This record gives sequence, C-alpha cells and structure tokens, in this order.
Amino acid sequence: MSYMDDCFAGAAQDFLVCITIHKAIEVGVSTGDLYVRISMEKMTKSTRSYPNTENPFFNEYFVFEFHCTLAELLRLTILFELKKHMTCKKNLVVSELMVDLHSVWNQVDHGYFKKWGRLEAPIEDNPVQEAEVKTHGYLQLDIAIVSQHSSSVTSGLRPEKHDTQTMNKWTVDHDFDDVEKNLMTNATSMAPSNIRYFIAFYRGYFIRQSSYMIQVSFAGFNGKTPVANSTTTPVWNHEIYFAWMYPSVAQRLLILILAHESSQWKCVAEFELSLEEIAFKGIPSLGPTYIHLYDPINPMIYVGRLLIELRSEMLVEAQPSHALASKTLVGLDESRYWHDEVYLVEFLPLMGHHIQTSEHEYKISAWLAEHTSNVLKGQLRTPSGRFLSALRSKSFRRETPFRSCMFRVRLPDYRAKYESDFFMLGVVNFMHSELDIFKIFQLKHPLQEEEQAKCLRAILGNILTRIKKGLDAHRFDHEVKPQRTTWDINRQLYLLDYFVKLPQKLHQLRQRLRSCYLEHLAAAMADVVSELQRLVAEIGGLCSMARLQDEWPEMVLSLSAGGKELGRCRLNAKLFLHLQRPDLALQQETLSWRLRSFPFKASSCTHTCPNCGCTTAIISGCLSIVVERERKDFLASISSDWTSVEPMLWQPTTEQTHFICHVYLHQAKIRPGGEKKNVTDSHLRIMFAEQAGETYRSPGTLNPIWNTVITFKSLSLPGGVNLYVKNPPLLSLEFLTSEKIISDDFVGMGCVAASVIREDRATGSNWEDTGSHWWCTNPAKNLQKLKHLTPPPLKWLPISRKGSVQAEVLMSAELIEISQEDSMQDVRKEPQLATGIPAAIKPNMQNFILEVFFVGLRNYSKSSMSSAGKRKISVMMGDLVLTSGPSIARVRNTINFLVAYASGVVSLPDQQEYWPPIIATDVLLSGFNSESTLGAALIPNSTSFLQRDKTLRCVPSPKRQTSSSASTTVTVTDVDEEKEEETDDEAELEWEEEDPPARITSWWRRLLLTVGLRTADYANRQALSHEGHLHEPELLDEQEYTWWTKFYNSMFWSAAEMTHEHKHKLVIYPNELEKQSEFGYLQDWAIAVSLVHGVKFKKQGPPREDVYATLKMQLKLTPCQCSVLEDPEAAGDMIRPMTNPLKQRDQASLRALQETVKLIVRVYIVQGIQMRPRDLKGDSDCYVKIYLGGKVYSDRASYSPNHSNPVFGRLFELEAFLPGDHMLQVDVHDHDKIKDEMIGHTIIDLEDRWRTRHRATVGLPNEYCKSGYNHWHDNMLPSEILLDLCKKRGIPPPYYYGNVIEVDGILFGDETVISKDEALHERLSLAVLKNLEKLPSLGYKLVPEHVETRSLYRDDYPNVEQGKLQLWIELFEANIYVPNAIDITPVPPAYFEVRVVVKNLTGIQAADKNIFGKLMSDIYVMGWCEDEDKAQSTDIHYRSFAGDAAFNWRMVFGMKYSPNEDLMVIRRKEGLLEEIEFKRPPIIYLQVWDNDVITRDEYLASLELNLSNLHVPYRNVQACKPFPKKRKHINLFKRKVIAGWFPLESNPYPTQAQKEKVKTVSGSWSWLGSYCESYGYFQGKIQLQIEVCNDMEAANRPAGLGQDPPMALEAPYRPDTSFNPLTHPWKSFKHILWPAIRKYVLWSVLILAIVLGLVITFSSVPAKLMGIPLK
Repeated sequence: MSYMDDCFAGAAQDFLVCITIHKAIEVGVSTGDLYVRISMEKMTKSTRSYPNTENPFFNEYFVFEFHCTLAELLRLTILFELKKHMTCKKNLVVSELMVDLHSVWNQVDHGYFKKWGRLEAPIEDNPVQEAEVKTHGYLQLDIAIVSQHSSSVTSGLRPEKHDTQTMNKWTVDHDFDDVEKNLMTNATSMAPSNIRYFIAFYRGYFIRQSSYMIQVSFAGFNGKTPVANSTTTPVWNHEIYFAWMYPSVAQRLLILILAHESSQWKCVAEFELSLEEIAFKGIPSLGPTYIHLYDPINPMIYVGRLLIELRSEMLVEAQPSHALASKTLVGLDESRYWHDEVYLVEFLPLMGHHIQTSEHEYKISAWLAEHTSNVLKGQLRTPSGRFLSALRSKSFRRETPFRSCMFRVRLPDYRAKYESDFFMLGVVNFMHSELDIFKIFQLKHPLQEEEQAKCLRAILGNILTRIKKGLDAHRFDHEVKPQRTTWDINRQLYLLDYFVKLPQKLHQLRQRLRSCYLEHLAAAMADVVSELQRLVAEIGGLCSMARLQDEWPEMVLSLSAGGKELGRCRLNAKLFLHLQRPDLALQQETLSWRLRSFPFKASSCTHTCPNCGCTTAIISGCLSIVVERERKDFLASISSDWTSVEPMLWQPTTEQTHFICHVYLHQAKIRPGGEKKNVTDSHLRIMFAEQAGETYRSPGTLNPIWNTVITFKSLSLPGGVNLYVKNPPLLSLEFLTSEKIISDDFVGMGCVAASVIREDRATGSNWEDTGSHWWCTNPAKNLQKLKHLTPPPLKWLPISRKGSVQAEVLMSAELIEISQEDSMQDVRKEPQLATGIPAAIKPNMQNFILEVFFVGLRNYSKSSMSSAGKRKISVMMGDLVLTSGPSIARVRNTINFLVAYASGVVSLPDQQEYWPPIIATDVLLSGFNSESTLGAALIPNSTSFLQRDKTLRCVPSPKRQTSSSASTTVTVTDVDEEKEEETDDEAELEWEEEDPPARITSWWRRLLLTVGLRTADYANRQALSHEGHLHEPELLDEQEYTWWTKFYNSMFWSAAEMTHEHKHKLVIYPNELEKQSEFGYLQDWAIAVSLVHGVKFKKQGPPREDVYATLKMQLKLTPCQCSVLEDPEAAGDMIRPMTNPLKQRDQASLRALQETVKLIVRVYIVQGIQMRPRDLKGDSDCYVKIYLGGKVYSDRASYSPNHSNPVFGRLFELEAFLPGDHMLQVDVHDHDKIKDEMIGHTIIDLEDRWRTRHRATVGLPNEYCKSGYNHWHDNMLPSEILLDLCKKRGIPPPYYYGNVIEVDGILFGDETVISKDEALHERLSLAVLKNLEKLPSLGYKLVPEHVETRSLYRDDYPNVEQGKLQLWIELFEANIYVPNAIDITPVPPAYFEVRVVVKNLTGIQAADKNIFGKLMSDIYVMGWCEDEDKAQSTDIHYRSFAGDAAFNWRMVFGMKYSPNEDLMVIRRKEGLLEEIEFKRPPIIYLQVWDNDVITRDEYLASLELNLSNLHVPYRNVQACKPFPKKRKHINLFKRKVIAGWFPLESNPYPTQAQKEKVKTVSGSWSWLGSYCESYGYFQGKIQLQIEVCNDMEAANRPAGLGQDPPMALEAPYRPDTSFNPLTHPWKSFKHILWPAIRKYVLWSVLILAIVLGLVITFSSVPAKLMGIPLK
C-alpha cells in the first residue's frame, strides 16, 4: 500500500527547477558581448558573456528553488532573454524564449534534455525599432522539475531512452545538434506558424459589489481592461490582442479578476487556460462562453461568471510585431449562440448515516451559482443496541411524504451540446462494468485461460457494439439551433475522429487474443485488460478536458448541525440534467432523479482524491435539474417510482422495500505505525441506515483474519427495489484498534457499495452454475448475469485517514430483497455475527512452506531502549507466526540473533490477489515472559517470494504442539532432490533449483570439437558477431591511455561519427547500482524492510513515518506437496519444533552471517553532475567527505573550483568491519572561506554488495588484460572465480576443448576483440562469467566493471535531488592479498599551439565607396581563441575592388585542451584571490572587417573553426560552397595539419544598406536571396592553413607571428593600389588620383589647346583683315 500521491496534489512542497544553458546558434548578432538572462517569479540569474559570435557557448547550470503547490508552480513561466552588453545605455534584448512549466511537467521525467528552443522577438508594449536584427536563432537547454512527492524523483536531466552512455555531459553526439529533430515543442500535428490571438471580455456577473478589472497574463506580459466602477454587473467590451507562435512551449493563459478593496487591488478569482487544450488539432479558439469563477483560497465559494471569447487568426508575415495592443468592441448578442431557460433544481434527501456530530438536529440545503434553496431540518438519532453507545456517528431517516429542497435558476440551455459528453460518460461506465464482469469471470473460472479469452473477446464485442451504435445515432453530430462556434466545430471533428479510430484499436485487441498461442494467452489477456483500462482513463480525460466551453457552475449540497457546517458535497450539475428525448432508452444516461448515496466531505478537506478518509456523512437521495416548462414530462417519466403530491412533496409508489443485508469480511492488512501501539486488537465497524455492526476483535496482529458474515435483518428502505438495483447504496466502514485499558483508537474510514439482488434473482444467479460453457450460447445475456452474482466476489477496499491509505479490507456486501412476510418473522434488529463466509466466494486454501532467515537489524536508532532487554523478530503471515531467537550483543547500530532460521506451514488462497501480507514486528523481551512491541513492518507483495518452479514435501507431526513455542520449524525435503553434494565452503544464501544440469553426452561430438572439425553451438555467438577488423592507423600506443580513456570511451556509441572500437569500455549506469533490476536490486540474499514506530500526520502533505531501523531477512514461500492438512481447521498439527533441517551449504551461510569480516573498502569518486550551486554568484567549489565506521575522511584541500560538473578523480581506501560498519556515507560539500555548506549526501549499503551472489565486490572487465590501463585488478583470476562458482553450486568444473569451454553443458567461445595475446583459458573463463545467466544451474548475472551515478539528497529537502555523483566501490577481504588500486587522477589538459595562416580571401562584398563612387573595402582578418581581448589581426589589404585580398599572415594561439572531454580549459582570476576555471569547445574565431578611419570598422563576415570537429575544406576556390550537412568531419588534434578553402558566413538577414550594395554589384537581390535561403547567407571564401602542435613540437619548431621569423612567410602579391594613402601621398597621386583623372586631364589639355588655337586664330583675324591693302 503506497500513499495516495494524488491526494496531496494541492499540498505545498519543495520543487527545484534545474536549467542548463548549453549554447545558442544563428542569433543574428555577430558583434558585442552576448549573455542569457533567466527570469522566473521575480528571480533572475545570468550566464557569463560570450563575445563576438553568432553561436555563443555557455554550458552553465542554474537552480531555482520553490516551496508551493504543484498548481502554483505550473502557472509560472521561464523567460530566457538573449541580451547584448551596451556601453552607455541599457543592455539590448536581442531575442527571447518563454517556456511555461506546465509544458516541462508534461514531458517524460518532467524535463527536456538538450532541446532547442526557438528564439523570438521580444514582446514589449513599445517595441524597439531594430530592423537589422531579423533572425533570432535557437537556444539549447536542459530544463527539469524535481519534486518532493512525485514518484520520479530520480531523473535529473536525462533523455527518454535510458542509455548507459547518455550520462555524459560533453558527448560529441551530432544528433543533439540537429535542431529540427530536437526542437522543444509540445506534441501536435500542426506545423509552427504565427498566430494573432484576440481575447475579448464582454461582461460579468458577480456576487459582491465592487470595482472590477481583468488582467491577462501570458508568457511574462500582462494586459488589462478598463475599470468598471462599483457594480455587480461590470461591462467592459474590451479586446486584448497580440501575436505569438503556435504551437509553442508557452501555452498557458492566466486570467485574473481584480477587485478594488481597502484602497488596493485584490485578486478575487482566477482562471487558467491552455491554448493546446482548446485547439483540438486546429488553431486555438474558445467561446463566446461564460466561465465560472471560484475563490482561489476556498474553491467552494462561488464568485461569479465572466463572458469571454478567444479567437485566433493565422498571419502571413514571417516576423510579426509582438507588441501588445487593445481596442474597444461592440457588445455581444448572446441570442446568436444560446437561449436561456428557467430550471428547477430539486434535491430530495431520504436518509443519512455516518454523520459525525454530537448534535441532535441537522439542516440540509443546496446551492447553484448565486442561487440557494430552502433549508430542510430534522432530528438525528444514534443507533441503539449493544456496543453501540461508543459510536460517534448518527443517522436520520425522513418520513413520508418526503419534502425536498428546491429553487429556480436561469442558465443557458446547452443540452444539445452535452449530448456527446453523456455518450462518453456512458461508454466509460459501460467499459468499467464490463471489466468488472471479466474479473468476476476470472474468479469463477481461475485456470481456464481459453474460456477467459472467449469471455474477454465477447466483452470487446459488446464495447464495439456500444460505440458503433453511438456513431450510427450521430451522438457527435448535434445540431445547435442558434449558431455553432469555432470551438464547437473543432471539438466535434476531434471527437468524431477519435471514436471512428477507436473501433480499429478494439478490433486489433480482439485479433491479438484470437491469434495468440495458448502458452502466451495469460500475458496477452493481461495486456489487453491494461490497454482497456488505459482507454477508459483516456475517454474519461477527454470528457473532462473537452468541456471548457459552455460549462455549468458546480452544484453544492451542504449539511450542518448545531450552527456548524459538517460537510459539503460538490457535484457536476450537468450530470443531473433531465434530457427531453423521445427515445427513453437513452434517457437513463444522466443521473436525474436517480437514488444515489452522496458522500459529504469536511469543509477543511483539501485532498484531491475521492477516498481520502475525510467523509463526515453519507446521505441517500434524489437530485434533478429540469426545465420548468418540461416539468410535466419529467413527472410522467418517473411516475412508475415517484408521485408528486404537491410541489416539494413526494410520495414513493412503493412506500418501502424490505432487505436483508449480508456483509462478508475475510481479512485486512494494516499499515504499521498508524496507531498508538504498533500491534493491537483491531475490529471493523459497518454502518448503514439506522443499523451498525462490528466484527470481533482480532488479537494482536496487523493482518486480522475474521472470516465473518455480518447480517442486518429486516432492513426497510424507502422506495421500490428498482431505485436500488440501478444505484447500489454505500455502506460506511470504520476501522478501529483497541487495547485493554485505553478506549478505541480510530485508524481510518472507507465505504463499500452493496450489490442489490431482487427477490426473484436471489436464488437463480449464484456461483454454482454448471460448467464453464454455460455462457457460450448467449454470451451477452449470460455475461450480464455475472453482475448479479450472490454472494458478490470479495474485493480489497482502502481504509483512509487524512489522505493516506492506512489499511485495506478484503470484503463485499449485498442487499437481498425479501417479502414483507419474511421480514415480519424475525423482528430482531440486532445484527448477527456468524463465522465462515460462503464457500462460493471463500478463497480456496493451499499449503505453503514459509522459511525465514533472520539476518538482523541495521541502522538501529532507538538508543534509549538498547539496554532495556533483548529483542526478537516475529514474522506473521496468515495463521502462522515464526520468531527468531533472542538478540546478541549490539555492535554500533546493528543487532543479530542467536537463532536465525525458522520455517512453518501456512495456508494461503490459490488466488494470489487474496494473499495476506507478511508482517514483521520488533519485540522487546523485558523481565520474565514479558514482551512489548516496539515497531512493525508490512510487506504487501508477499507473492514475490513464491518459488514457482519448486515444491517441498512436509512431514506431518505425530501430535499437536502447544502454540507457545518460541521458534517453530518444519521438516522440508526437496521432491526433485536426488543426491546432495556436501561442501564446507562458505556460500551465499541462494534459492535455485537443485536439479543436475544437462550435460553433453555425445563422445563423438566431443572428439570433433577437440580436433576442431566441428564448430560449437556457442551460447555467446551473438556477442561474437560484433568482432570486426580494426584499422591499423587507428591503433595507438596504449601507454598514452589511462582509466579515463576507458571512461570517456564508454560514452560514445553508434550515433557518434567516431570509431572507438580499439579502446576498452566499461558500463556507466544512469542511477544507483542497487536500483538495477538485472542484479535483483542486490537483495537476492536478504530484503530490507523499514521498521516503523509511528506516523506523524500533517495538515498539508502526506504523513511521515517514524522509521527507526531496517530489518534484513530472507523469505521463501514454497508450494507444499501435501495438499490437504490432516487437521482441517489448520490449527497447527503440521508444525513441530525440531532441529533446523538446513543443508550444509545454508548452515555455512548462516554461520558466515554471525561472523565479523574485516574489509578493505576502496571508494573511487569520478565526477559530479549538475551540483546545485550553493554560492550566491557562480557555481560551487565542491569537495568530498566520507563517513564509515565512526571515522571521517575529508578531501577539502583538493576542492574543484567553481564547477557545477566537477571532475574529482579521487581514491579513498578505508577499513570496515561487517556487519557493524555496513553503511558508507559520501557527502559533497561546498568549500567556503567562512563556513562550508553541504550540497548533498548518498548512503551505500556495503553489506548488500558483499553478500550478494551477483559479486558486486569487484566488477568484471569487458576483457582480460595482465597489464595496461585495462589490467585485471581482482585478487582472483577469471578461471579461479569460475571454478569457485562451480564448486559452490555443485556442478562439474569447466572443461576446455581447444578454443572452446564447456560449463554446465553449455559451450562458450572467446569474446576477446582487443587483447588477443592474453592466456586463452582466462579469456574463455571471462566469456563464461559475462554470460553466467545462460547457465541452467546458475542463471544470474555478475556485476561488470562499471561507474554508477548516485543522486545526492539533503535532510532539510527530503526526496529533492541536489545533484549526482559518479563513483564505484571495490571490496576486498583484509586477510588476503589485495591488488594495487587503479589510478584515476584526472589527466591534466595538455598545452597545444594552433597556427593559422590566412592566405587569401575572395568574394568579399564591398563595404565602402571611394570619392569616385567605386565600391571597395580595406580588408583585414581578426582572430582569437580563449580570450577576445588577446585577439590577433592581419595587416590591412587596402582598396580591394574585386572582393579579393591576399595576406599570407600567421596567427599563433595557445590553448589547454582536454582530449577526453573534448573541451579547452580556461583559467582566469576573478575577484582578489579567487581563480575560476571553465570549459569551452576548442573553437578558433575568425572575422573579416572593413577598416574605416573616421567611423567604426564595419563587420563583413566570419568563420568558426571547431578544431575537434572540423569540416574538411575544399581543395580549390571554384569548388568552395557552404558546407552541406553530410560533409565529412575531422579531428585536427589527430590530423595535425590541413589546408584549403573555407566558406565564410555572414548575417542571414542583411540590413537594407547591405541589400542595396549587393544589388548594385549583382544586379538582382532576388537571385541572391533564393541562393541564401538554400545555403545560408554566403559571404565569400577564405584560404587557410591550420596546424596544431603540442608543447614539444612547438618548442622544437617555433614559428613567428605575422610574416616574422622563425619560419618567416613571404609577403603576398598585392596590386599597386593596395597601400595606406595617408602615409604615401605621392603614391596616392600616382596610383589613385592620376589613373582616375588622367583621361579628364588629357581631354582638358586637348580642349584647352584647341580653344587657345581657335582664340588665337580668331583674335588675329581682324588684324590680318586690317592688314589687307585696299585697292
């Protein structure tokens, strides 16, 4: 029995929101320092800034802490802002991403892992005009919610598939870099598109008069309506609209209704809306509709209703403005969408019981919205009779004619729209009842699987028929008279699509049953039933989720006594609507005027589950909501059962019906610690109508077996039997414990529905119907008979208190109609108690032998009681009690026992679901024969200890033994045991078959194998198939490898594009080793159960158990071959005290448990993952502290500075003595100058690892090596381990046939791939050990060489993970040789020198125009690696006219690079004394700039070179184009040198000025735009030569910067025009000015000469004319 977590969904708890920001890409900003700011609920945190790149890398971890309810948490939104540092003004928000926590919670493990979020333009009321930033890029994130009460606490940040390799934080897995495959979106079929949302608020109706205003919150921004002053009916007619992407991860819309009270605005109601839920695979739409509002503190109080509408339209533009705007609307005409009707709401209470009060008068009333009914009063009575004076509950019964509560209410008429809801509810109820029938059929015919399958197929056929009838009747195609909204149409199409596909799923389930083989039939039926239960939950969820529009307010029934409210019953009002339909067959789908039992809960109850134990009354009555003008039709429809004497007065047609009530009680199981005393006398009280009955008190047990029938005779209930057959009444249950002196203690309460049997069916429908084929003739009709079986089958029913299940009772109840004559014969009202439930439903008993090995008590914390006396353990199951011997001396907090074995025969039902639990109690022996119980433990899953493939023969005892024997055993002998090989070797406690394994007997086959002429049928043939040929160039010197090589190599898998097959691997478990099911959770030798002394209940939140010790023991239940006991009463004749008939191997194991073992414990701490930051700024400075055996081992001096993922690489070697020092605690602390603070701790049980048969002491490596980084470090060789296992198991030793080994009749071949030079015998033995589960006599796995990932927790944040720690543990016995430890000191990052020679550029777009209007650029290239402040740049290529530039310039960058992590390590000073270390990818950044003298230099293009994952460059300039996705990558740290052409990239969305320049050059922007859409914006090409040298190579072959020596580079060839004009004026004239003006100067001179000649000529003409002599 687990606590009902859903009961505390409304309780406040601790949450951690863990966020890792990995990197961003394509952000559209190439210059400036970028950082990410995270905002959530007035808390902000920021990453470090990253300079001058469109793809900034952050890799930073943040934790936000909340203490609130789950609903309050999921309302929050995380805002990620990508911001740019500005010098003298406010930092610019480049783009933002909003994620609501509701989307995160709905993911697998409540988290996203390495998902890409699409960055959008920021939403602002006044948007900044930034035309040049149009692309916003993507942000890669991890987001996880870690909760305190959720079941999946363990998963921090992990992908959905729990691969062992996925724990690597720095995996070079290119799948995660694929944005489209890893986009962070909610599951929807719609493609992402921009949508403008319009939210209209028309008017409201409120209970209180005030000034009202509405605020809309979506993804971090708010919009408000105007204020409606001092009114109860505010009118706004206001619309708020904005644009956003849909679907997105921000989908929650919060509407707050604010009222002006006491000079301030107060939130009086709130309404939350999910855009995804109202979309129905289309675009979101809702209304116009009224939403009903309730008080956020007390949801029972109705505040008012609001008329709203949400519509949306798809936008054509790619980048719409995200500004928030609003406007005024015209008022809405409601008559277009619905008509109002006047309804009569009437509640008729008939009787009530289990009313928790001491008053004598009650009052009942009903509410619906703001309307209230009249109040009914009456007298309360206490049931009379013996033992009933102690009852705290009362009852009442009203007299005829019955008076009702009634009131009128005016509401919209949505009955046509509710048609589909009623159909879905009918389908859910029908499927529930059909599944119940199948369970009854399984009980009736337990082992007839073929008949069960036929029954299940018939049930599937019934469900199919029901759904097809509904589709044929057009239950979803309702016609709404005025007008249908968009929401109506979308919902109708969605539901119709779902229910059209549903029959296909059901047909597939039927076909699966029909085609299944007999041996797999049971598993197939279990799968089909679980799938049907999933479909029931899915349809029920559809029914509740799909009704956001046109919902009615809740109906509330109130019960009070003595002026104090006792409880309320909240009801969905529409379920009680009377539907006016011509076909009466479908009218019964609603609950209108059907007699029902209404449970009332206390007003203070905040639990969200139905069975929380807070019930204060159960009232039976009828409720209906009828349109006033249709009341006559309603009265006619119920005239067979009821007559309305006058308004609000009712007379049943049959005044009363007489019943006899049988309550069948078999047993109960009680959670320990819920009472003042752990084991007390318990009894159950049943109350119904005016009668109450009790079982007898079951003495001193947590598993009382009553086997009792309580009969209430001559029960007279108002009304006819038909009222009760359709609606089974509820009987109240109270579970009580009692002691001799103290009064009864209340454990919890529950209720049971009694099946009602008519008088004519009371004898006809019993369990004794003949044969199993009785239903085959008419399955549908005969299956319905199973609903009315008498007596009804037993069920486990929960008994709850304050929201938690405290006990479960196996019981059932029935009401059988009897005639009035029969009821008059026996007038005694006293309930009768009879022993022995009917044989038809009584479980069939079978004998089992229970064996218990008492290992001892661990972690015992009751120090005050340790000296009070000795203690023993009692184990109870059914009618059997087994006890250990008294305890021996206590060693620290462990206690062992003198007699550690007991066995006995127990009778158990053959139906395993009826099995009682196993109960263990801690008994203190004080004084002479005086015992007191200190604590108890309940083990509910007792079926898990059943030995299914084994039977034992029990020896009958010659005479009856007294029941007071302290330790009881039974002689057991193996039925199949032939000859036992005795050995004195110490062995583990094992429970396997003792059959000798099958051996290979063919001598001819052995001869062929020995000669090698015939291959073996290898058991590990599949494992050998991966052996491939390794490429010789990949084989490196193993001297370079360390353990870290193996560790990091284990993180690569087939998805990565690199081959690491030539390196050894180990296994990395994503959680603790003891949580691996393949090793039996390390509890194969003993299970650990918590002993509880008490339970502390809280007002909010689940109760906390007071656990004071852990009991370790081994249990074994074996079917007994003696099927019938000689004593039919099972009084214990089969049990007798005698010497323990244990085998010698088990006796050796028991002796070993009592001995003290000295161990050498080696703890290897590898690294931490996502440690919760404890410093105000930055990450924690982590170090490790270990506690073992009262000693503390601290590693404070070697703390890891400022890391959320610290790499420790530390070894601790400790000594321990088992069982005293069995618990190892590893703490991680934050180093601080003032006071260190603990981050979290993890606790490891060393005893489980030492004792388990899975050999968790030292893991088995994948391959055997004598030396090297994979050397064998166990103190036994593989062949010695295998021989030892064969000896302990009693099977022949291994036999070698050349290159094959035979063990237990199975042949194995060598699996070695790398270390083939080692000894063949050891390699073959290791192959067997790795496949040990394939051996028939062993059949279990051994723990491989591994690293486990353990979650860290803190005591003040229970169950809230604080980070993870990767480690592994090795255990050695101290008295023998212990091999050397493994050196896991982290490999320090190596120094590398990267030499980048920039040779040529081409295709660079011009950025300037010279004075003559010609396009040109003064180009230079800037580059940096670790620090942008240490950037290097080439010289300037002046006046590049064609976009070409030549440099031949060398840049030299130094970096520290860690090959294992594939990151470069950067250390910097921060503050006065603190030095921080952070890691980034090994990227060289190159940027091309245009040099300007007066203005700022202009950015042209860029290139990022990831040296470990570099695209192969192009050989020539003609082939150079943007890299395709499938282009080959290389690791330059291995390749060393590469040269070629790389494509440069620029802003994919250039500014308008750049567009104009490009248009001028290319003539058309559209051609280049289409090219850019295909390849990204292509901005030229660059020719580089890159060389990577280690420190030795750099020292031997130094190189100068630029073109300087050593290894000087030649100056590049540049045009004559490439020089600095400011320093060379004559050159400027010669090469710049003169070529440009030469033509104009020459023409000017020529024209001037001509002009001068003409002037001279013409000026001399008059003189010459004057000089002509006159005749």
